[in-house]
Amino acid sequence: MKARKGFSMVEVLLALTIGGLVLTTATSLLITISRAWAERPATRDAFDAHINGVAHFLTAVLEEASLPASSRSGDQPIDLQRPIGYSESEDPLIHFYLREGPPLLVWPNGPAARVHCFFQFVEGEGLSILWYSELQELEKNDEGNMELEDEDELFKTSISSFCTEVFYCYYGDDNEGDDDLKEWEIVDDLEEDIRSGKYRTPDFMKLVFSWEDEDLERTITLPIRRISPTGIEEEPF
Repeated sequence: MKARKGFSMVEVLLALTIGGLVLTTATSLLITISRAWAERPATRDAFDAHINGVAHFLTAVLEEASLPASSRSGDQPIDLQRPIGYSESEDPLIHFYLREGPPLLVWPNGPAARVHCFFQFVEGEGLSILWYSELQELEKNDEGNMELEDEDELFKTSISSFCTEVFYCYYGDDNEGDDDLKEWEIVDDLEEDIRSGKYRTPDFMKLVFSWEDEDLERTITLPIRRISPTGIEEEPF
């Protein structure tokens, strides 16, 4: 019997509805916690709540990452890319695409849709999301991919100013075989394969949050591949 590929329209609409509710709930939690932090004296409980809200929001957002219509065969929903304004001399950023952006991503034309997002960590500023919508004016870059015409049109939304460090977790090495003994490696910069010159997408991000003399960590999974409940790898719509 031939395996079924793709999804019916009902399944697609149901998935989009559930995904939208998850993102809305996660965003509401993050905003509520941020307001509570601003409106009352800072406490350890408020710090814990802020970190848990950020971790929940990032997990929900990454779970909704999908492939854009312009994706090519072999593309993954979470990868490494450089947004406009980033040169080859700078490390790429973790990139993902959302069909419907969470309410936290606001732009003048209403709710953001068909959004490309990039995690950006800047020491002294914290963790943010750089993003743009495919509904903005785009042009082809040297690699044949569509991007913004001007880096000033790239939006930036702060996620947490308490994030003071970001580490990347890898399981094994690209050159290791299936029978090789693999180990976890935690590094503070994205790994680059010396032979190919390509950067590796990590399996996890470890975020360190600091307040006063307190440091807390949260690990965020990067679900690189999408597998449907039938065991068939999802294809772009």
